[in-house]
Amino acid sequence: MSNATLVTIDRVIATMADQGVEVTDDPSGRAGHANVSGYNLLFVLLDSVLIVRADSVTDTPADTTDATLYLAANQVNSSYLDARALVVNRTENIVVRTEEDIQVSAGLSDDQLAAALKAAVDGVLETQDAMRALVGEIRKQAEAAEE
Repeated sequence: MSNATLVTIDRVIATMADQGVEVTDDPSGRAGHANVSGYNLLFVLLDSVLIVRADSVTDTPADTTDATLYLAANQVNSSYLDARALVVNRTENIVVRTEEDIQVSAGLSDDQLAAALKAAVDGVLETQDAMRALVGEIRKQAEAAEE
């Protein structure tokens, strides 16, 4: 087992490459971008945490009165432990964002970083899938109630 060392975005890029995911370095040196399974992934390194985020732009206008996405996010966040879901309404259309944090302030060994990144990426992608499934189920129930 290797010693815990400082987590850098270069280490994240190399570790993700070992897992078959190409991460592009951001000019800031504190972030990286990737596209996995149709989701835009962002890796942001702060002082004590590495944030792994997946975004999915929806067709739903940001000013909608339909609360389906918000209800689904609430249900995911109250019952799903892998990552948290957020509904971002600051653009033209709503973005479903899922995030997970990796604590890095004490550094991580290569094995720890690889395991943490795999779990985080899997978690944010599975949470995106959970959001899609819940949105579909909520809409299906709403349609059935209208009939």
